[in-house]
Amino acid sequence: MYEENSSPRSGFKIFAVGALIGAGIALLYAPQSGKETRKLMSKRAKLLRDKAQVTVEQAQEFIKDRTADVASAFNSGKELVEQTKHKKS
Repeated sequence: MYEENSSPRSGFKIFAVGALIGAGIALLYAPQSGKETRKLMSKRAKLLRDKAQVTVEQAQEFIKDRTADVASAFNSGKELVEQTKHKKS
């Protein structure tokens, strides 16, 4: 079962395995010549590479956003501690 909170890495793994299985099946049932099959596989490999690049970019953006959120929460907590210290003094 797919978990809603799964990491982008596991989603990419599922995608990559599915793409490889699909490519294998396509080779088995390909009615075209070897040259045409290689051309098709080259196009599919480019599409896979492009999709992988998009996934990596999305993961990087996600990490960047979460890092900023954690830094903001840390700074807020730090300020709260400082305010509490000053109130006790």
